[in-house]
Amino acid sequence: MWRKLGCAFNLIIYIRVLLSATQKSAAAAYDGRTTAFVVRHANCAWSDGKHLPSIQQNSAFTRNFHSQSWHSALLLKRVVPTTTRLHTNITPSSDNDKSINYNSTTIANHAFRLAASEDLETIQERQLHHPLQPDQVFCTSTKLCQYGHPQAFGFHPTKGPKLVSGLFRLSCPLLCQAIDEYEGEGGVRQMSDWIRSKDRERDEGWKREGYEKANEAQKDIRMELAKDDTDKLVSKMGEYNAQRFLESGVAGIPASQTYNVKCVHAHVADHLCRCPSSSPDNTNTRGNEEGNIIGEHALQILEERGVPVLGNDVCWQQCNANRQPLPSDWNYLPKKNRQKLRSTRTRRKECRDEATK
Repeated sequence: MWRKLGCAFNLIIYIRVLLSATQKSAAAAYDGRTTAFVVRHANCAWSDGKHLPSIQQNSAFTRNFHSQSWHSALLLKRVVPTTTRLHTNITPSSDNDKSINYNSTTIANHAFRLAASEDLETIQERQLHHPLQPDQVFCTSTKLCQYGHPQAFGFHPTKGPKLVSGLFRLSCPLLCQAIDEYEGEGGVRQMSDWIRSKDRERDEGWKREGYEKANEAQKDIRMELAKDDTDKLVSKMGEYNAQRFLESGVAGIPASQTYNVKCVHAHVADHLCRCPSSSPDNTNTRGNEEGNIIGEHALQILEERGVPVLGNDVCWQQCNANRQPLPSDWNYLPKKNRQKLRSTRTRRKECRDEATK
């Protein structure tokens, strides 16, 4: 009898040692696995690591993740908590692209991705650093960055406190920084020269034709959005200026002006919001009705300059509104944003000074 009890006790010890070794082996295999865990506003999903590689590579994120009480469950099975809602469905494909399910709308025969609540939070709190009116954002970029954040959004021309001629705005801090540097090196002039230049591989005029299509699309979208606010525009601007405002193209330029690039940011934002295949790896084909030929070319230039247009290892630190910012976080405030915030502070100071007199 005692011998049988001793054998049973030894068997229990053997099983416990075997389970411990199995868990350690699973943990080692997990640490070497090319998967990434995406957490955003209490919503999480799994994705292939070659598409979302950088969050897990961040040591601070990995330490925090490994400290979670339910980590052991994730070692053996990819788990999505039942209390969370999946705001995106990301599936790997052969062309390294994302297939994203989202709510959409159609404006002037153009399909747009509607902004989710977490998109608005990121845009206002982490990208622009100032609030927007509820109806000002009518869309976001069709494709999100590799961390699930919008890179651009559509600005409603008449729903804000003042009229806005620029229909789309670039909000990704990483892209804003890269284009600020590019424009500082003469990028606007280079893009304008590229529009005027001839291409040996294609017939003359295809670039200008693409620019005309982008301007025409912006005019149609703006007129559709502001069709119920015509009286408001006329009362503020007069009939002639209101008509010019509605018919303007990218960044508010005249729709017929196809030889001058006013703002690279605006063209990239237009391309990201209107093109369903806005990956910089895609090449624009002649006759393509979607996207912005200049914005697409600008993204290709950024890639050639070594800019990871879908995000780098640290840019998520600024856009993730679900974490407390740290002094060591990567952060970039675009030049135009800095100027706007500076002028706002100056105006408020003048108002306070006048009130105290």
